[in-house]
Amino acid sequence: MTTEPLDTIVIGGGRAANLAIAFAKQGHKTALVERDLLGGTCPNRGCVPSKLLIGFAEASRSVHDADRHFVHASHHGQDRQKIFDEVNAYVGQVDGRYESRILESGVDLIRGEARFVGPKTVAVGDRVLSADHVILATGSRPTPPPFAELPVWTSDELFPLQGAPPESLMVIGGGFIGTEMASFFSGVGTKVDLFVRRDGLLNREDEEIEAVFREEFSKEVSVHVRSSLQALSYDGKEFTATFAREGGTEHVQHAERVLFAIGRIPNSDMLDLEKTGLKANARGFVPVNDFLETEVSGIYAIGDVNGRFMLQHAASFEAHYLRQRLLKGHDDPIDERLVAHAVFAHPEVASIGLTEQQLKEAGTPYVSVFQDWLASARAMSTRLEYPRIKLLVSSEDYSILGCHFVGPESSTLLHQVMAVMRLRNDVRELANMIYIHPALNECILAAAVKAVSLVRKAK
Repeated sequence: MTTEPLDTIVIGGGRAANLAIAFAKQGHKTALVERDLLGGTCPNRGCVPSKLLIGFAEASRSVHDADRHFVHASHHGQDRQKIFDEVNAYVGQVDGRYESRILESGVDLIRGEARFVGPKTVAVGDRVLSADHVILATGSRPTPPPFAELPVWTSDELFPLQGAPPESLMVIGGGFIGTEMASFFSGVGTKVDLFVRRDGLLNREDEEIEAVFREEFSKEVSVHVRSSLQALSYDGKEFTATFAREGGTEHVQHAERVLFAIGRIPNSDMLDLEKTGLKANARGFVPVNDFLETEVSGIYAIGDVNGRFMLQHAASFEAHYLRQRLLKGHDDPIDERLVAHAVFAHPEVASIGLTEQQLKEAGTPYVSVFQDWLASARAMSTRLEYPRIKLLVSSEDYSILGCHFVGPESSTLLHQVMAVMRLRNDVRELANMIYIHPALNECILAAAVKAVSLVRKAK
């Protein structure tokens, strides 16, 4: 079989599709290999359709919560099938939109599964390709659930949404995906029970923020902690699950549907990496250096498959970095010191930097501010008491070590702190800024002023 020589091979048509397009536009002979839907997990099965769903849930909640503002409103239900249809209509267009852009750029789009057959040489169907640069961007997939022989959901099976929305749902897992999907379904009237084996939810978050989140989240979703799934059956209409609880007790739960959200694993196991001299680590990720290059010169890995950050915005940043490095000659290492994240559940959470528990474990000297947002009249107007900001600052040099929010628009508020940490990481910059009054951001001003005072006292 003849090997086709190319300049660049990109394996994975998610965020890296834009990278393949950039190579082709610069005159590089480029192939993009994708075995599934173009666009990747985010627009097809992940962050985009799930956030569209959250928007419908928030609109529904605003009616239910109108009494908080002395508005007498009646909620007459939702057209849940219409919601499903709207989201599915968006998802159904993603692959075609990507395909048009890719083909217009001159990229050789190959639909199929790529496997290495030699050094920087890939077979896809009846074609064999080789290139100086090979970019792995194969992403990740849901961790295979137990009882997979039953018609259970993972996030991959959830989108496109099929059939009528369920009247009841069991969610197994309390991370990003589990809490976000539980928030949507509960927001549009589904009875949701969420089960986790550990003591709390969102185990990456600061403990004080998680406690506030869990208290509010539990007002709409029945949360069952320290519950381990032991058995699951399906009679054609309803699932029956048995959970073991702390102390040896059992809990039996019934629901129309079951969603497993128990983590994700990288798609490295289908590449035959060893044939090109690569080896994944124990968790299946392909290690890279600070230039996103693997141990084999000329082979790079970006996004979920390298395990640095399993976040869409990190994958996009890495694709942009590789474009700058390989096409424009930039030679600085990638700077991923400040990668934030958000959980678009109800309530919303956003975080950057270290948690207080991490600082304690490392023995890092710090001061902590944990307070409400009520310094802002705009926050007061929401008539919500739970929103909190947590600011963790070095007691030695005023640098911001971590910042965490729980409350409406947390992901938006966090960007102000992100910018300061990126440009001149000094909490006094936040304290000395002139804020629009009475914007939500004034909660940051109040926290920053207090943090500056605590640092001065600690010196």
